Amino acid sequence: MKGIKILLVEDEAVTAMVEQKQLQNYNYTIEHVLTGEEAVERICRDKSSYDCILMDIDLGNGIDGTETARQILAYKEIPIVFLSSHTEPEIVKKTERISSYGYVVKDSSITVLDASIKMALKLFESKEFYHNTLSSIQDGVWVTDKDDKMIYFNPSMEHISGVTAEDVIGLNVITDFPPETTEHFIK
Repeated sequence: MKGIKILLVEDEAVTAMVEQKQLQNYNYTIEHVLTGEEAVERICRDKSSYDCILMDIDLGNGIDGTETARQILAYKEIPIVFLSSHTEPEIVKKTERISSYGYVVKDSSITVLDASIKMALKLFESKEFYHNTLSSIQDGVWVTDKDDKMIYFNPSMEHISGVTAEDVIGLNVITDFPPETTEHFIK
């Protein structure tokens, strides 16, 4: 995929060189940083632009990959694919709560990594389309997940209800709102 710029966050320089070379052979543009702090600096402070981030979990001293991802995602929505040697279910589950764009075990082939990057980019594009579509609707729209937690609240709904999306995202509409508020949203 030409024109795809990826930030590789990997504390092992030799591993990073191998991954970088392999990915460049697939026509990706790769920039590499050694620490989570450097990744946060690039994305949040320098405002560098990337299409995707490949994130190791263990990053030596300093913040780990999961915390790095949290900090970046608090600043900017970007697909993050975790690239790690961890296969423990609890580690994988922890990353799923942070980003749902993928998890690739390090000894996987470059073909698997390439496919995972492409899938992450497609998922991100679909998510952006969904968000842009719902944001442009003039009617108030709110969306909950299967557990009745608010996952989307469009600008029209903010205007109609007088409540900001930031105040309600993540709250359960059954248990966290008074019944009259939920009824007001439904009306």
